Amino acid sequence: MPTLAQPQNKILGIDVRPEIQLILCCARTEIDEADAQLIKTLIQQENIDWQAVISYAYKNGLMPLLYTNLNAIAQELIPKDALNQLRNLFYANAQRSLQLAGELVKILGWLQEQGIVAVPYKGPVLANSLYGNVALREFCDLDIIVQQQDVLKVKKVLLAQGYRPKVEMTEAEEIAYLKSKGGHTYDFIDPDKGILIEVHWRITPEYTSPIEPKHFWKNLKPYSFAGLTVPYLPLEDWLLILCVHGSRHRWQKLSWPFDLAQLIRITQEINWQKLIQQANEFDCKRMLFIGLFLAYHFAGITLPADVLKQIAADSEVNSLGSQICQELLSKDYPQKKVMARTVYQIRVRERLENKFLYFQCFLRWLLFTKDKN
Repeated sequence: MPTLAQPQNKILGIDVRPEIQLILCCARTEIDEADAQLIKTLIQQENIDWQAVISYAYKNGLMPLLYTNLNAIAQELIPKDALNQLRNLFYANAQRSLQLAGELVKILGWLQEQGIVAVPYKGPVLANSLYGNVALREFCDLDIIVQQQDVLKVKKVLLAQGYRPKVEMTEAEEIAYLKSKGGHTYDFIDPDKGILIEVHWRITPEYTSPIEPKHFWKNLKPYSFAGLTVPYLPLEDWLLILCVHGSRHRWQKLSWPFDLAQLIRITQEINWQKLIQQANEFDCKRMLFIGLFLAYHFAGITLPADVLKQIAADSEVNSLGSQICQELLSKDYPQKKVMARTVYQIRVRERLENKFLYFQCFLRWLLFTKDKN
């Protein structure tokens, strides 16, 4: 088990550069004395490339935690220009996060007035629930989850408040899209504010996982955010949802496994047996296990022995998880090409019918792209 009190020179046999070691040490809200000393030791290495540190942290969504911890622990050891650059990025992100949080509260308030149940997804509320501060997590837009029958009601509310669909559709196209296996969000933008809101009626396209709001709607609890009480899921329920989201995007950001690690740290009791059973029902157990695999190896999170045993028993989890680690730890890892992403999405499923469903959707996408060109 990797621990952040020791230098993570290697992860799964992959060399970890000092710049990334430093970011891994800072990617949490609580730093003990041993970790603080390790951070200082890493900073004082002569070959630290501060532009690489800042660029990597920013690209992977870990810049706010990096700046917060470096500023608190070792600001006197950091080159002034690097610290100033980090500070400017942090405050720019904080300002944008507060703007988005304020807009989210307005939107949720408008929907409540119309009797529409909307659950905030990712974004400001996740940042607040995981880190206690909306400025400690990077996000660039807003997401809410509603039941499918409420999507067009939400559209009406947003249009009345100055939002417009990102893609204009006829009524027939709109109905077809809401029924399609590939659709899962209806996106709206306010051009004056520069704010995009994604209205989800599924967590992810049906070809990724059949999990839908109706499967967890009964678990909603009241949550107080910025003076407004909103419906929200217990953190334990978000664990599976965040793993499905991360897997859909092939874990492009290192912040996503660290979100999982933070969630596990602050959740007092997780019913692992129930969680794994639910993941199996939705054919996303392997997605869950890859997320836990990454959180374990990157963040050193403690997992139950039985869960670790199940993760180790799935060779595809270890193979795919190791590939993702290799890419995330590379200096300039390239974005995977379409075919490589497709192979991943097929391998991450366990049931043959769902592998075939994804491949069907991929072929339809290829034909559509060919026709457009």
